Amino acid sequence: MLSGWELPEKAFQWIEKNIPFGSNIVELGSGHGSVRLSENYNVWSVEHDETWLNISSNTYIHAEIVPFSVNGIEGLWYNVEKIKHSLPEKYDLLIIDGPPSTIGRNGVLTFQEIFTWNCHILVDDTHRAQEKFIADELSSQKSLNQIHFTEYFEQNDSNREFIILSPK
Repeated sequence: MLSGWELPEKAFQWIEKNIPFGSNIVELGSGHGSVRLSENYNVWSVEHDETWLNISSNTYIHAEIVPFSVNGIEGLWYNVEKIKHSLPEKYDLLIIDGPPSTIGRNGVLTFQEIFTWNCHILVDDTHRAQEKFIADELSSQKSLNQIHFTEYFEQNDSNREFIILSPK
């Protein structure tokens, strides 16, 4: 497993300041950060890659990547059938950090009905156009406030960005 594949440090700081310990978190995409989250939270991790399953005490939902076609929109995303009945009824944070950008994350917009939106949402990697689009769409559709964060990422000498979406 590659080291450094986790949320920026500022994201963890925001989570630990704003989400009470013991709360439920749903994350799309598992990684090294899942281990840190599991120390203080009840975490449901949706993951397609078996390499990243069961690396922490989280509840893992293995949802392979499958093609979809909904209302003329086609793409690849997690197998929704594996997810929709496996999430907790209530969660305080939804982290959108998967699947990888090579697959695409726009499925979260297509399958909005499987998620609860009356919580905080962290959209990682918003320095990329696709992830920024997801944050903007969710913010507009769900009337959510946006808080933008930037953090220098030494491993590839660049800035990484993420956005927190919060109910108004």
